[in-house]
Amino acid sequence: MRIAATTSRMPFARGNAPVPPDGELTPGTARWRVGRAYRAGRLVCGCVHVKVSVDDRLGLTRRERRMVRVRFCEPVDDDLRAELTELARRRGTASERAAESIAPIEVVIDDLGGEHQHMIGGLRPPQRRHGPLREIEFGFGEPARSR
Repeated sequence: MRIAATTSRMPFARGNAPVPPDGELTPGTARWRVGRAYRAGRLVCGCVHVKVSVDDRLGLTRRERRMVRVRFCEPVDDDLRAELTELARRRGTASERAAESIAPIEVVIDDLGGEHQHMIGGLRPPQRRHGPLREIEFGFGEPARSR
């Protein structure tokens, strides 16, 4: 007896799961995309590499699962470069305080279809702090709330 795929209640195997709709992320679908960074309507970095991925650990909310990493390539505004360098040098709570003091940044990601995706957020301290600025991956998320 043969069971139709649409009536089967068996879970999909990992290899033959249906493709998610556009815009939804699943674990393992992250890729680097290119964009630009603005602050107060002014271009502060002409080339930003953005990686949006999903953390598949249990117990996280949908918002906590989304992980955004950014790398700032050349040219970078002098003020932003100083803030990024300071953020990369500090560790622990000092790096968290430095991240909170940085003004929010708007990242515009260029998609292949000619559309643009806008994300506004604050920077978070990097995991790896050494090397050229263009190789350091900073966290990117909701702007820190002022107290």
